[in-house]
Amino acid sequence: MMVIRRLNGRAGGAERLFCDVANLFADAGYAVTVVTCDRSTQAPVYRLSPRITRLNLHRKWARRAPWYAALDGVAKAYPTVRALAPTDWLAKNLYFLRRLHRAARDARPDVMISFLPPANTVTLLAGWLAGARVIATNHSVPAHDYQSDTRWDQNPIDKALRRLSLRAAARIHVLFPTYGAWFPRALQDRIVAIPNAVSQEFLDAAPPRPRRKVIIGVGRLIGMKNYDQLVEAWALLAPRHPDWSLELYGHGPDRDKLQAKIDELGVGDRATLKGDTSEIKAVYLESEVLCHPAEFEGFGLAVAEALVCGVPVVAYADCAGVNELVKHDDNGWLVDRAGGIRALADGLERLITDEPLRHRLRARCRASLHAFRPEAFRDRWLRLVADVTDRAHDEERTA
Repeated sequence: MMVIRRLNGRAGGAERLFCDVANLFADAGYAVTVVTCDRSTQAPVYRLSPRITRLNLHRKWARRAPWYAALDGVAKAYPTVRALAPTDWLAKNLYFLRRLHRAARDARPDVMISFLPPANTVTLLAGWLAGARVIATNHSVPAHDYQSDTRWDQNPIDKALRRLSLRAAARIHVLFPTYGAWFPRALQDRIVAIPNAVSQEFLDAAPPRPRRKVIIGVGRLIGMKNYDQLVEAWALLAPRHPDWSLELYGHGPDRDKLQAKIDELGVGDRATLKGDTSEIKAVYLESEVLCHPAEFEGFGLAVAEALVCGVPVVAYADCAGVNELVKHDDNGWLVDRAGGIRALADGLERLITDEPLRHRLRARCRASLHAFRPEAFRDRWLRLVADVTDRAHDEERTA
């Protein structure tokens, strides 16, 4: 039983990964039920195998008991009253928790796998009540999921339960072993690191393309990606390198702000916001350098995709989720964040001016991502679930 709170109509990386994991278990012969609590009636954006059973707990929302509406009303009327934090948490989660507990109790799954904090806490509690083993998955830097003052629900009850409920987990999934070190010692024997995979479409061979003298950025245009810093760094370089240009791919709330920055710095003739593209692999294959100046990443999918397409990466050395993929002077160039815009510009200029260095880094890019092949990802997940279910059956036999 795989649980995510929202899936319908959502096109994020976590939703794509959720569907990929569900499909790999269905393809391996498991009976898979995907459970959501979706108000949206749209279809999932990403394909789910026809062998998968779907259960949307929200379908019976209209028949909730009257006291659910009372909880909602109180929570919405007094959203900032700290003493009402328990009421707010119950208004947001009790319906989901009760329905999920009932579903787990009736289905008796060998294992439940939850995705993202809005589902992890409720799944761990429901699984504990139903006697089911739960694998809680984490798809970002743990400190940002469990301690951030801006990320996820800031209700103090939710933040406390997010951590306390992990005690009920059979396993706690993280993307990299270094992420597992964040969790307390008492949970260390439950930590399992399974990094994401690079999609097969990027691994498949493609006819070589001539490289354009272009630096690209790929990702959602939001503050934590720091694309404004990339634009400022490019403004320092553009006058000295008239045959190079900058292209940013993706959409997001910072698009207008970035366009204003490009116009203000006078680099609009060679710095372009390209929006989304369905041909991003072709973009990678034609580009010389990818710059990813983010604060942090869970995995850094665009970075991984660029590397397997032979694009060296320039990034900050302390960027979690990127520094797991990019190794300095091996498949990319890492710079000190403390050096700010100047350090980023210097790193880019090093690759712009040193063609033999670019070729050497490019020659290492694809091989450096060998551990992130889809078959390795599949094998790790199958071993994890087999381990959890085998232990559960052993315990039942000795009970």
